Amino acid sequence: MSQRRAFRRVFLPAAWLVIGALIAVSLVKLAFAGGTSAADDDLFPTGEIPAETVFAEKATVENKLTIPGTIRLTESKELNAPVDGVVNWAFVKPGDNVSLGDRIFQVRTESQPEVAEASVSDTESSEGEELPLETAPIVKYHDVYASATGKVGAFQIEIGDDVTKGTGLGSIQPQEFLAAGSIDPLDRYRLMDETLEATITIDGGPEPFTCKDLSVGDSASKKSNASTQDQDMESSMDPMATGESPESSSSSEISCAVPADVVVFDGLSMNMEIDAGTVEDAVTVPVSAVRGLVGQGAVWKLDENGKEIRTEVELGVTDGKIIDVVSGLKDETEILRFVPGSTPAPGEMMQMEPYPDEW
Repeated sequence: MSQRRAFRRVFLPAAWLVIGALIAVSLVKLAFAGGTSAADDDLFPTGEIPAETVFAEKATVENKLTIPGTIRLTESKELNAPVDGVVNWAFVKPGDNVSLGDRIFQVRTESQPEVAEASVSDTESSEGEELPLETAPIVKYHDVYASATGKVGAFQIEIGDDVTKGTGLGSIQPQEFLAAGSIDPLDRYRLMDETLEATITIDGGPEPFTCKDLSVGDSASKKSNASTQDQDMESSMDPMATGESPESSSSSEISCAVPADVVVFDGLSMNMEIDAGTVEDAVTVPVSAVRGLVGQGAVWKLDENGKEIRTEVELGVTDGKIIDVVSGLKDETEILRFVPGSTPAPGEMMQMEPYPDEW
């Protein structure tokens, strides 16, 4: 026992003394010599961000758009005065249903006839004074016909009013409906085929039906009268008043005629689904990697030295996120994820969906 105690008294304190000395030496070395190494030199910041790349991959591209919108009546047909005159008669009243070509209004005109040549005895009095010829005015009646089949709207005039040529008298509201929604101008490139159709779905309404003859207008915002214009002006000053972003005014209207045998009503909400084509087993890249998304475009490869090389490609169908590369690029080719000079801000990069490794 005495030997063990002697060992503990002598050896253990000496061991702790050695350990403490080693720790002290290590701290001194770190403080004055630093902790650099060859590995640390490799991690030294250079201020350059390496280009982000992706690989072209085989995938199926479905060019489908789903656009929310409403069912609304087609635009009314205006009835205008054909000549200067007086509104003499109305053959119908507001709210009546009429057919194309029915008489709606009558405008009365009066004009003086040309003065005919007469003998001196007819135009001079017994005292030699010239007398005016008494001629009756020429009266004509001009009918205004319905320019469409539909319902007569409110009159803009009253019987007996004087009107000039082109004055608005009233309107005819055709009982035809459109399915209409708003489309981003860039998405119009995805709908270049003029023969496209849409499938219209109305929740709680009839069975989904096909809507043909798609038409894209210049603006989804149409002003019907001055009061609407004033309201729109106020809303544009305060985007929160309508709940729409300021960019919404730049959208275009896309619409198609609802078949006559489908029962719909003005103001119904609907969804318009457009299938503009599907390509299977296509060589695809993200649209952010392509400059020019219609017909011909370009992507950028990286050579062995990291130099960017522009490569011309032929483009096909896109779904707005990826695009079919018809020719000019092989599967599994590494390219820049973003067109040079158009890399999104960090916040935008965080919002992008993973492509393609994380799918």
